[in-house]
Amino acid sequence: MKAKYEQCKKEWNQIFKEIDIQVPDKKETGNVIFDQGLDWLSEDTKSVLDFGCGNGSVLFYLALRGTKHHIGIDLSEEGIHLAFEREKLMEQGEFHFMTGSIEKMKELADGAMDAVVLSNIIDNLYPKDAMEVIKEVARIVHKDGKVLVKVNPYLTKEEQEEQGINVVEGNLLDDGLLLWNNSTKEWIALFEQYFTVEKQEEIYYEEYKMYNRMFLLRMK
Repeated sequence: MKAKYEQCKKEWNQIFKEIDIQVPDKKETGNVIFDQGLDWLSEDTKSVLDFGCGNGSVLFYLALRGTKHHIGIDLSEEGIHLAFEREKLMEQGEFHFMTGSIEKMKELADGAMDAVVLSNIIDNLYPKDAMEVIKEVARIVHKDGKVLVKVNPYLTKEEQEEQGINVVEGNLLDDGLLLWNNSTKEWIALFEQYFTVEKQEEIYYEEYKMYNRMFLLRMK
């Protein structure tokens, strides 16, 4: 999978190189709706995997909510390096960060995790790869375990044209990076193959003037 995402990795490596080493000192992220999702995920949860963890921020926020064991996987070497350095500043939680992709998920045992985070990752993959990730998540999370998914906003054809976004094929777009542009109904239908959708919410990010879509899922 790695070779397909080389350009994406380069861009994120550059971004992470410019970020200071610091960790959150409180559990709130600053976004009320996202915080509610993290509260839901962390309740009665000890172990969490964040696939596409970047510099580890979501896992650090979860640790401040009381989760104990954390695994983070990301293609970006700089992101994982930064996560390692930030981990040294955390007083709560155990962390294991790995550079890699789905092959690292395959090393985890069936039902090994209480919860999984997929935050702005599966809609930036080729559909075949995204489906493989979702299947692996369904294998890794134990029965009644939780999954928090966050994806980008759905773009209408008019918005695609206005923003000069190219269509690769079907719902797969190229906006500089890949975007699997599924509608909310399409995402729900996909998730319901493996999970129960407990809640779906829109998250507004004032700093970006845009919405993300959050799905709270539970293993059937």
